[in-house]
Amino acid sequence: MPKRNTSDHNSSQIPTIWLKPIKSPRELPLLTREKIIHAAIHILDEAGLNGLTIRKLAQQLNVGPTSLYNHIETRDDVLELALDSIIGEVAFSNKNLAVEQALTDFLIEWRRVLLKHIWSISLLGFKPLIGPNALAHAEHLRSILVRTDLSISSIIYFEYTLSNFLIGSVVSQVSWQTGNEQEIRNQVASFITLNAETYPLLAAHAGNVHDDWDQSFIYGLQGIIRCLIKQ
Repeated sequence: MPKRNTSDHNSSQIPTIWLKPIKSPRELPLLTREKIIHAAIHILDEAGLNGLTIRKLAQQLNVGPTSLYNHIETRDDVLELALDSIIGEVAFSNKNLAVEQALTDFLIEWRRVLLKHIWSISLLGFKPLIGPNALAHAEHLRSILVRTDLSISSIIYFEYTLSNFLIGSVVSQVSWQTGNEQEIRNQVASFITLNAETYPLLAAHAGNVHDDWDQSFIYGLQGIIRCLIKQ
């Protein structure tokens, strides 16, 4: 009996697009993976994660939905490709700078790109970041940190700490800025003041809100970097 071709089935079981074999398009040669990624990012920036569907993506590209499957298998594949593409927008810092400044510049640039594409925050724990841009940026970060006297274990912990601070900072900012930030802050301050017996310290400082997100990020980032480098 002829041997059954199970390549498509096996490919569908691979959890990340970066480990799947690249398909050879059988039709519509003008439709490329790059065009699909560009269209997907446009939709994600305009409508968020819920706005991206295979049908909507096909409409954006003026093709039938089945044409997309010559390049991708699932919506998750598209999200992985889009995420790695925007990671490629993060400019490398100048490695000739002092370690602290190189790290600060690199993380500020990461934050800029994440805030530009706020949908990306929800995807950072979605799949392993092993796309070419993600790995190149991980390599760049490691190249800065190996200039310190830290052990490799400490460097890896350092990377986790920086990543968690970056993501947490952006998530916090986006959550406050979903609506009218000042109005939300005023409502929260009023609530805390009315419940001063329960939250005495918060109530005492309710009027001292520091909402300069850029300055807060840099202050926290530089504090973390100094502490970790000097450990």
